[in-house]
Amino acid sequence: MKFLTAILLLISGVAKAQLAAVSNKVISETMVTLNIDISTTKVKLSGAGYSSPVVKVLVPDLADVTLLDHRNVGEGAPCLATYETFEPSDIIKNNPAVEKADFKIRLSKIATVNATKNICEITLEESIRGEIRGFTFVHDRSKVIATRAIADCR
Repeated sequence: MKFLTAILLLISGVAKAQLAAVSNKVISETMVTLNIDISTTKVKLSGAGYSSPVVKVLVPDLADVTLLDHRNVGEGAPCLATYETFEPSDIIKNNPAVEKADFKIRLSKIATVNATKNICEITLEESIRGEIRGFTFVHDRSKVIATRAIADCR
């Protein structure tokens, strides 16, 4: 039994080693202030782009300040989601308005060894975080932008 457990652990370790992040470097981090339309047309419960419905706010101005596409399929603009409520009315609070909100945008370079393919994959990851009326809103996107020789993965 110990032998079988050792073999399973070895196989599990090898599988994890097939795809392992080698480095994660922040390229830039910036704060932006954007106009947010807090109304029933821009704050909604939607499953577009997610495995289950989340409360989202559509933020058209994100397209001007981000590198990657933060628009989910089927949405009318880039969006951010909160996991702190499932009720759009908790954000709108019978007080629709256009307000300004600050968002931190972080752009990172992630180098990942893909031992199965014997390559290094370079991924660009963009994360947005901010607060709207006391709720944290987020959105992340990533895209493999290059492959390199494994020796260049550091």
